[in-house]
Amino acid sequence: MNRFYVIVPLFFISAYCNETTLPEEIPVGAKYDKARNVYYLDEPNRQRLYYESGKLYSDCPVDEAKQFHGFCRTYARSEDRTASEGKYEHGAKVGDWVWYFPDGKIYVKQKFGTRPRRPDSIWLGEEGNEEGPYLRYYSDGSLELQGFYKDGQKSELWQKFFKDGELEYSGYYAQGKKVRTWFYYFPNRAKEAVEVFDNDGKFLSRSIYSPDGKKICEVDSKGASCG
Repeated sequence: MNRFYVIVPLFFISAYCNETTLPEEIPVGAKYDKARNVYYLDEPNRQRLYYESGKLYSDCPVDEAKQFHGFCRTYARSEDRTASEGKYEHGAKVGDWVWYFPDGKIYVKQKFGTRPRRPDSIWLGEEGNEEGPYLRYYSDGSLELQGFYKDGQKSELWQKFFKDGELEYSGYYAQGKKVRTWFYYFPNRAKEAVEVFDNDGKFLSRSIYSPDGKKICEVDSKGASCG
């Protein structure tokens, strides 16, 4: 029941750019990057990315290796507003980062540390150096998800909420693995499931309930008993 979502860095980019014709709004000297589907302009100590419309996608300082290094900001595709902002150190996010909804309200607030990024993070859709609180919000400003990272992995208590503020699920992580007892709830506040793991993240059991509170299934390492 992994209900977490990955935030995609180039979320707002369209699926098509004309590789051969440079739009009027794109600065002279900009080149097309087919892999990222953007135009880019390299300047001394800086790189700017552009949508095919000519609107600025990102404006970031870079180091000698052309990696982002310093305060970086990305912009929405259809509006002149900030989509995300934060600091890089030699290509890795560090410190406080914020992502925004189209209306400017905060979508995600997250912290990143200065430790080396975990090698497996790219395959997991993570940065690999997350550190500290993680907060995600609904478009109305209410809290949707809160948790904590340590050494680039989910840790401590994680909780997700329905839009009305009621708890959707709650449980603990240790080194990126679910541990102890996890509770899941239906929108009517009835218990949906209970999962139990040992302190090393090994699955022990899962109890599943119907919205009226009746237990309908019990699962453990030996199998399932339902009905």
